[in-house]
Amino acid sequence: MRGEGVISMKAAVLHKYDSPLVIQDVDIPAIGPKEVLVRVRACGLCGTDLKIASGKFPKIPLPHIPGHEIAGEIHKIGDQVTELRVGERVAVYFYVTCGQCRYCQTGQDSLCIRPKGQVGFHLNGGLAEFVKVPASNVLPIGDNLSFAQAAVLADAVATPYQALVDKANLQRDEVLVIVGAGGLGLHAIQIAKVLGARVMAVDIDDRHLEKAAEVGADILLHPDRDKITDSIRKETGGYGADVVIDLVGLPETLERELEWLRPAGKFLMVGYNLTRPFSWSSFDIVAKGLQIMGVRASTRRNLAEVIQWANEKKIVPIVEDRLPLEEVNQVFERLRSGKIIGRIVLEP
Repeated sequence: MRGEGVISMKAAVLHKYDSPLVIQDVDIPAIGPKEVLVRVRACGLCGTDLKIASGKFPKIPLPHIPGHEIAGEIHKIGDQVTELRVGERVAVYFYVTCGQCRYCQTGQDSLCIRPKGQVGFHLNGGLAEFVKVPASNVLPIGDNLSFAQAAVLADAVATPYQALVDKANLQRDEVLVIVGAGGLGLHAIQIAKVLGARVMAVDIDDRHLEKAAEVGADILLHPDRDKITDSIRKETGGYGADVVIDLVGLPETLERELEWLRPAGKFLMVGYNLTRPFSWSSFDIVAKGLQIMGVRASTRRNLAEVIQWANEKKIVPIVEDRLPLEEVNQVFERLRSGKIIGRIVLEP
């Protein structure tokens, strides 16, 4: 928005799947009595945005404004919003939920059975100067975090946090294998080290492995050079890893990873693939008593907790680059190349 009284804003709009986004002026969204209008200061991009732009993610309406990792300032509040103030610095929780079902009531809001949509998925997102969300979907970030750091917390940090803290209950001195040391994986390493675990990072990109070592990974493994199963058994006295978290979601990675686990080990599936199925041996799962868990992003509580961790400097959000909104298509190409370390953030 450029100047008072202007009713339009700049946005990156997806009009056709597998086509470049278009930078254009669109109407600033009107808010309801329980909503807020956030002036977007930073919006992170990840592989899910590629799936949305290519049409692989189901039921995304067009035209559409992507972007679900959002931080900014509250620009306007609805008539019934009392707990927030204009100008407050916030991060956005992207699941818009019913608040009433058993999952919402038990703090598992990402599993809401009557969802109203997801910001950046079914609802317009943060690749715009403004975004509207329910007041309950914004969380204050304080004054110490940059908007770029705060933006990536909602997914790149809060998702592995839910996986390792809520799902796996990762303990001190347990051995964790992280498959994929990219945007989520580098934050997973930091979370695991705060919890006192021993971390083995697996990736096909040496630059990712170098960064993994920098943020605390104890052992680095490259599938083309290392015998990963042997390395894990050596590290664990022959037992296998306590926890494996897969952040890649490719069949060729998933199908080999069960053998890395000890009996009763925990397998966390965060990465996913919408077109290519995989197969596992049901006998191996039963015989080893394995625990297999899907991890659907994060909860509001997870986001609140990682905001606190980031403010306390327990974790440092990794932002590789901060670029203007107009470079969105170049960033998408960099994402497709798989060469980004951490996250790239666009600043509308």
